[in-house]
Amino acid sequence: MNKEEIYDNQISPLMKQIIQICKNNGIAMMADFAIPTEEDDGLRCTTLIPDETGENDPLQRDCNAHIRRGGRPAPMMMTTEHGNGTKTMTAFI
Repeated sequence: MNKEEIYDNQISPLMKQIIQICKNNGIAMMADFAIPTEEDDGLRCTTLIPDETGENDPLQRDCNAHIRRGGRPAPMMMTTEHGNGTKTMTAFI
């Protein structure tokens, strides 16, 4: 079993619970898992959840941008799903 399969089978079900608890209670949260495989040695699973106002914690947002860029100064797109069903796309440059 590779790291991706371990994530999918053991961690993902727990993360779904954690994500739902955070969303239900307006808790800003960030998690990042490095799960490289033979096919993709840079595979990651990253989650960034905003608080009850729809805002991301600035430190978590910066960490997420750094992870997504792999340390490179490249743009990143993020989609935020709001409680009312709307979505906001944000570009980080």
